[in-house]
Parts: sequence; structure tokens; C-alpha cells
Amino acid sequence: MPVYTHEMIRELGGEMLEIRDGYAKAQLPLSEKVMQPTRVYHAGAIVALADEAASAAIVGERLDTCDMGDKKFPYSIQLSVNLLTNDPVGPIVAEATVVKRGRITVVDTIVKTCTGETAAMMRSSHFMVDPNKTGPHHKK
Repeated sequence: MPVYTHEMIRELGGEMLEIRDGYAKAQLPLSEKVMQPTRVYHAGAIVALADEAASAAIVGERLDTCDMGDKKFPYSIQLSVNLLTNDPVGPIVAEATVVKRGRITVVDTIVKTCTGETAAMMRSSHFMVDPNKTGPHHKK
């Protein structure tokens, strides 16, 4: 069954390890798909992992992308990321925790290296949207 918020991470070789209301944990192994020429994680891969974990923490469960019903999608509207170090071995692990829910939901996500060192810190803001009425796929 397809699951929303993790399709990109799965395509990159990663997976969601845990999802519950207000919390998610995901990991991404180091591979040619996600590394830069210096053989460490590409910054975009680190941010993608963090953003997917944040979205999963907001939703708190796996959802079927073919039938989301009346569920809302956590559309990322602001990301503030500090990249502190990198990892030449992997996997990296992102843990996301919802800080505030409301019209705009705020999430803190910490990405750690394989040795447990903090590789990145991200605070993100998300607006809940109707996936059936948003984006270029929507027909008026």
C-alpha cells in the first residue's frame, strides 16, 4: 500500500521507523543516490529526510495516497535548517517532534549521524491543506 509523506525517502533508500501522533523517526542510508562528490550526504537529502519526518509527525499515521478522504496534508511553508556536520558512513536518522499545532503547525527535527552526533537541526512550519484541492493536479 502506498504511504504518503515517505515516497521520496523510500525512493532514496530510506524508511520510516516509527510514526505516532506528534512524533516520527526516519532513517536514510548513505548511497550514490544521496551523496555529493565528497562522498558524504548531499544537504538536500538531509533536508528531505527531515521534512518527510516532520510531515509524518504531524499526521501521526501512515495514509493511503490513493484515498486520503478528508485528511489534510501538511504543506511545508517554511524551513529553517542548520547543517552542523555530515556523515561519511550512514545511516542518518531524523527524529521529528510537533512543537505547536494550529492553523500553522511547527515541528522541530533533529538529524543525527551514525555515531549519534547532531548533523542538522530543522524547525519547520506547515499549513494543513486539502490534497484534493491543491496543486497542479487539481481540475477546476
